[in-house]
Amino acid sequence: MRVAAGTQLAELINDYEADLRGRELNPKHVRDTTTRVRRMIAENNWKVLSDIRADAFVKWRAGLKLSPKTKKEFHLSANAFLNWLIQTDRLMMNPLAKVPHVETRGKQVRPCRAFTEDELQRLFAIAGRRRLAYQMLLYTGQRKSEVRSLMWADLHLNEAKPYALFRESTTKDKDKRAVPLRPEIVEQLKALRPKSDEAHTLSKPVFWFRWPTYDILRSDLKRASIERVDALGRSVHFHSFRKTWQTLGVRYGINQRVAQEVLGHSDANLTAKVYTDVPALALHTEIAKLPWIESRPAGAATKVAVGASPASTDAEAQVAAPDAHKKEIYQPADTHNAQRDAQIFVRSGHPASLADLCAKFVEDVNITDAEGFSHVLTSLVTSLRSGEMAARAGIEPVTK
Repeated sequence: MRVAAGTQLAELINDYEADLRGRELNPKHVRDTTTRVRRMIAENNWKVLSDIRADAFVKWRAGLKLSPKTKKEFHLSANAFLNWLIQTDRLMMNPLAKVPHVETRGKQVRPCRAFTEDELQRLFAIAGRRRLAYQMLLYTGQRKSEVRSLMWADLHLNEAKPYALFRESTTKDKDKRAVPLRPEIVEQLKALRPKSDEAHTLSKPVFWFRWPTYDILRSDLKRASIERVDALGRSVHFHSFRKTWQTLGVRYGINQRVAQEVLGHSDANLTAKVYTDVPALALHTEIAKLPWIESRPAGAATKVAVGASPASTDAEAQVAAPDAHKKEIYQPADTHNAQRDAQIFVRSGHPASLADLCAKFVEDVNITDAEGFSHVLTSLVTSLRSGEMAARAGIEPVTK
């Protein structure tokens, strides 16, 4: 720590960069991280570790004419560098650890939206030989760089259930994924696949001459009459195919855990919140599933037919429980009625016995589970014993 305290920051950053590259991290990530740290140090005129102060960083960050997301990335890169110094026993504590991050929610410069199904139809219609690339982006849900890196050896088209294997070296999370392929895509890939199975042929990229650049995508969007930026300022680009996969998945019922696995997300909230385009969902259809609750005066009792769900209409209740076999459960509207009902069942003008109460209770709620009946019976016996003991003592049981 004494040596590091007197070492120039520029030299420490060089050591940090060498370690990142030695750990085989993504070269672009290494370059972007170290570039941010070097800019921060140069613009603050920091020379050694003792020059780094939280107040100076906050003031410098406030003067940046950058987006909130970029400001946050500067902070994250600075923390990563300082935490590395702590891990390598060159620094006691991170001077920026307590500095709060910039709020980025709702402040995206270029928010992304999903394609509509009609827009996809028009895009596929004019895409020509690039259509397969767009379809692979949509139906695999993978990132642009991951689909573009596919080689013929990664495609298992002759399996009983064909799939594409995305290798660890090409995925962002460094975890391989086997993504099923639709039969329509499998047929197109088989038609394009080289006839030879030699190693040099299988190692060729699948889309090496069919991959659209960003400029070509913008041109295709224009030809398909698709607005690149909508009225809300949301744009469509390559990542929109990935967001469309999740949005359609929610609409058509793909399991949430399956979606998380295909998209390669470690956090389920990222899949559900960030990658789901809520405005594109059929919200009216989902909201219509809620039951309509009628107004009812206070104290009025509700009768529900056994065999019909609470959300069922009267007509549905008739179907679920015909008149010839229908039983009704009396549901008290308040606690006072519940106490009154405990004394309503009488036989020949005398209070009902325990056997009468149990028989009536079993008949009403239709208990068929022996364990459930035992539990209810125990509760009734306990309640009655408490009442009997109170009556013998000459006091009234306390009720709530």
